Amino acid sequence: MHKLRPDRNRDRTGTRPLAETANRQSLIGIGMVDLHVTKWSVFPDADEPAFVERTAAAGAEAIEYLGWRDADIDTLVDACEDHGIRWASTGAGGTAGNTGNREAPAITNPADHDDAVASIEETCEAVGEYVDNVVITVGPDHEGLDVATQQTAIVSVLREAAPAAAAVDATLVVEPLNTRVDHPGYFLTSTDQGVAIVDAVDHPNVRLLYDIYHQQITEGDLISRIRTFADYIGMYHLADVPGRHDPGTGEINWENVFRAIDETGYDGTAGLEYVPQDDSDESVRSVVALRDRART
Repeated sequence: MHKLRPDRNRDRTGTRPLAETANRQSLIGIGMVDLHVTKWSVFPDADEPAFVERTAAAGAEAIEYLGWRDADIDTLVDACEDHGIRWASTGAGGTAGNTGNREAPAITNPADHDDAVASIEETCEAVGEYVDNVVITVGPDHEGLDVATQQTAIVSVLREAAPAAAAVDATLVVEPLNTRVDHPGYFLTSTDQGVAIVDAVDHPNVRLLYDIYHQQITEGDLISRIRTFADYIGMYHLADVPGRHDPGTGEINWENVFRAIDETGYDGTAGLEYVPQDDSDESVRSVVALRDRART
């Protein structure tokens, strides 16, 4: 399996009539945001084949399996090929997967530079041929290190690791997280700071992961940010606020958000990284339907 792109002529069970596809595409506008389903949050108890099968049956186009080191990679890849689903995203993990733990190695600590680069390179070498994106989380805001030192450390790691991503046609997506609810002490919180890091790295295979849930908590102004920084965004994550539950259960106007993403011409995936309130399969179907309604 190499960067499998699903057949857009399929319906939710595997085949979509060509006439329906032509009509659907005429309604979409400039962009065509696909949806990928995140295993840890939506189908945490499913094994690899069941996870992929349920994702495809619910109508999503791709999966996100962040913990590749714990996966049966051959089984996962085979299941994706069988169901016409692509593996959109994984996590670098290790030193490049710290979400705020001050006791663990992190990209923000210059002393951990080599380990962080190694975590990213290992991921690219192991699964980069299959995935579109590798998620990078930078770690905590270290006491005793100023902001400039930590930001320089992040840029240095990403700049050194970027060629490994480019070699397998993958993109490193660096993720700001909220500190108020989920990740106290995390260093990278704002869109502006994330964009500054991407700018400083200055490599086409390093982009921003814009997590709509985290950024709604941190700063709001979602649609303006999506439009302004479209050229920097390599991937999206989705969950509603409050609660990190299904889109449509909280305060965000998802039809407007999906339209804004489409209007930027974005052609990547948006990840369903939320905890369903009820049945997971029906939840994914409802988000797919919400996405499709936004295109009409």
